[in-house]
Amino acid sequence: MGDLVTELEAEAQRRFVRWDAHLWRALVEGPARALAVALKSARAPEAHAQRVLEAYLRLASEGIGLGYLFPSHVGENVFTLTFMSLLPRSLPALPATRQLQTVADCWNLGENLEHAPPWLRRLFLRILVRQDGLGDLEALVARVTKEAVGKPSSTLGKHPRIAWVDLGAEERAFLPGDLHFVAPTVLCVHERLPGEEKATSLGVWLADDPLVLGPMGCRETPGATSDRMDLMDDLAKREARANDALNCSANEWRAGVTLETSQFVVALLPS
Repeated sequence: MGDLVTELEAEAQRRFVRWDAHLWRALVEGPARALAVALKSARAPEAHAQRVLEAYLRLASEGIGLGYLFPSHVGENVFTLTFMSLLPRSLPALPATRQLQTVADCWNLGENLEHAPPWLRRLFLRILVRQDGLGDLEALVARVTKEAVGKPSSTLGKHPRIAWVDLGAEERAFLPGDLHFVAPTVLCVHERLPGEEKATSLGVWLADDPLVLGPMGCRETPGATSDRMDLMDDLAKREARANDALNCSANEWRAGVTLETSQFVVALLPS
C-alpha cells in the first residue's frame, strides 16, 4: 500500500490547492489500513483486495482534494461517513463481485449530494447513520429518493394517523413555531424565538416512522399559518395533549402541527 499512497499523495498535491495532508494521513493510517486488514482476514484474493483498496484510496484522495471529505470536527456529510466509516467496515462482508461497485456507488452518492438541497443531504446522512452496513446501496438510494422527493401514493384523508415527534431530543432548548414543507414528505420547523433573534430550523421526514433530520439552515420566513383548521379541530378532539395548536402546515399527503406549550411536533400521516 505504501507506493500507492505516496503516488496518490504526490499527484493530489500537484492537482489540489487545498489538499489536506493531515486528513489524508489520518485516512491512510486509520480506515484504509483497517480495510486492508479486513479484506485479508476475509480471505479476499490478493489481486482483488489490491484493486478494491486502490479504488477506495483513489476516490478518497479525490474527495479530500475537492473538499467532499473533511475532518469530523468541521461537520458531517455522507461522503465523510461512507469513506471514513461505512466502507472500511462494510466492504469485506460484501460479495467480492459487489465491492468495487459499492465504492463507486458511495462516490456517486456523495458527489451528487454536494449539489443537492440541504434537507436531502441531511436525510441521507441520518438514514446511513442507522445502517449496519451498506448492503444494496443502489436500491436504498432509489427507495429513499422516491419516498422523499416523489409524490406519495396515499393522501392524508379526513382522520389521519397521529405521530408525536420530539424536537427537544435533537435540540434541548428548541421550541417549535412556524413550519413549512420543502418536499412532499419533508417538513422544516422553525424555532419560536422572541424579538429579532435569528431563528434556527430543524427538518423532519414524515415517513411512516418520522425521522428528525437535524439543522436545516433554512433562510425562509414561512410565517404563522393555520390553513387547515379542520385538521387541527380533528386533532384536538382525538388528542387531549394537542388542544393548544399553534401552527399547521399541510399538503395533500402530510401535515405538521406545532403547539403552544410543547417541544413536540404532531405529524399527521395517512392512516
